[in-house]
Amino acid sequence: MINLKKKIELSNILEKIEVDGHSPENIKLLDNLHSKPKSHVLGITGPPGAGKSSLIDKLIAIIRKKKKTVGVIAIDPSSSKSGGALLGDRTRFQLDPNDGGVYVRSMAAKDYLGGVSELTYPTMTVMRSKFDFLIVETVGVGQSETSIKDIVDTVILCVQPGSGDTIQFMKSGIFEIPDLVVVTKCDMEKLSNQTFSDLSGSSTYFKNKNEWDIKIILTSSHKNIGLNFLEKDIESRWKWLIREDRLNKNRYSQDIEWMKNSIIREFGLVGLKKGFEKINYKKNPFSELARISKVLKN
Repeated sequence: MINLKKKIELSNILEKIEVDGHSPENIKLLDNLHSKPKSHVLGITGPPGAGKSSLIDKLIAIIRKKKKTVGVIAIDPSSSKSGGALLGDRTRFQLDPNDGGVYVRSMAAKDYLGGVSELTYPTMTVMRSKFDFLIVETVGVGQSETSIKDIVDTVILCVQPGSGDTIQFMKSGIFEIPDLVVVTKCDMEKLSNQTFSDLSGSSTYFKNKNEWDIKIILTSSHKNIGLNFLEKDIESRWKWLIREDRLNKNRYSQDIEWMKNSIIREFGLVGLKKGFEKINYKKNPFSELARISKVLKN
């Protein structure tokens, strides 16, 4: 359990990283926590209005019923003028403030593309070491907003019935990222069945990710339909990642991708080419990125 004192300690750690994640002290801390992963990290993505927050609310309840702890990273869109964000996602979760097994961290996407925030990876690294499950909710999903796959173990794509999203996802390549596809609001029976049929018929657009059989699940958060099937599929996904020796390999690839994106943001593509010639990564991604950045600056 994460009691109030530990929640305050965790908040202080995350605040330090947000203020100065590049300090030697924080880099050492991040590398240490990176070596102690605990969570199955779930990414919940989908267009605005698809029911992501409602689904997360139900997942939290399911996880807590099993006496497991859960952390949530809720990423909110930022104002194009001020760069600020309302950080209101947590208000949609029906949480017990006295529950020591749940912790929610909101953050602004700012100018970072991909549906996530620049700070999502270090924040995920810290929280992944603290909870049994970690849920990352993206701003939304669009043609460029597929970075969630480089942060989480399991991507859950929410699709709203009758929205026409299926065709748009085919065009934009979104179907390449999910491990589970959830048709939300299935109490809209006719529309949800049609959407399920469209998705099932579009299975060739789903990327075959290392032979994992992508599941399509009908759910309703309002009427508690299909959530038990989603729970079982999440558990099956975790067992598959471990059985097929994919978990550590995927996380290693994510470390590399995070370092590449960080180098591009600071030094551009030229810097990436120079920096990646110097990379020698086996562990401690935060120290390795700091080393490469120092070389590129000199």
